[in-house]
Amino acid sequence: MIKGTGHDHTVDWWALGVLIYEMIVGIPPFYNQNRHKMYFLIENGEVKWPSVERHGFEVPADCKDLIKKLLEKNKMKRLGQKNDVAEIFAHPWFKSINMEDLLAKKIKTPFKPKLKGNDDTSQFDSKFKTMDIAESIVPADK
Repeated sequence: MIKGTGHDHTVDWWALGVLIYEMIVGIPPFYNQNRHKMYFLIENGEVKWPSVERHGFEVPADCKDLIKKLLEKNKMKRLGQKNDVAEIFAHPWFKSINMEDLLAKKIKTPFKPKLKGNDDTSQFDSKFKTMDIAESIVPADK
């Protein structure tokens, strides 16, 4: 998408890899404050993993493998390219999840925050609540 050469369904699997990485590590996998450097890293960089010594935790090997396969730069080699979601659900990281129960919404979430109302944003870091959102605005003529 960054190159503007078009994309297919595998961009969704890339996004899943980014989302899993961010939920586990706390920042996007190719994050950099310099937007141009971040785009360069998205196109060319390797995924960096936190270390136990510096960050206090380690990403499990099967999770690393899943993320690496979802963030494969070549979309023809990316996990999900051949058999879509079935290929992803077959990955060892998901082995402990009963997918039928998950899809039927029978699995309860291990944590559900208590909200003060429908517009409660107290669970979001305050720095994100004050960020400029100008890039998210779609022009009125679109």
